[in-house]
Amino acid sequence: ALPEPPEHRFFLVTEWQDQHQQLTSMLADQVRSGKLKYRESVAEGLENAVEAFRGMLKGKNFGKQLVHITD
Repeated sequence: ALPEPPEHRFFLVTEWQDQHQQLTSMLADQVRSGKLKYRESVAEGLENAVEAFRGMLKGKNFGKQLVHITD
């Protein structure tokens, strides 16, 4: 069985690499249920990709930096 994680914690994917599938399933279930929340930075449009990249290098993003190009 997996240990119960603390309330808030950063972790590296390689930390529990041997349990990757089990952890991915557990985390996906927690995201779906709303128990685990995350944030990400999203730039709108390809024309903003360069500025988003520069901001990422300067630490202006939160979580993953994404560029939304089309639906």
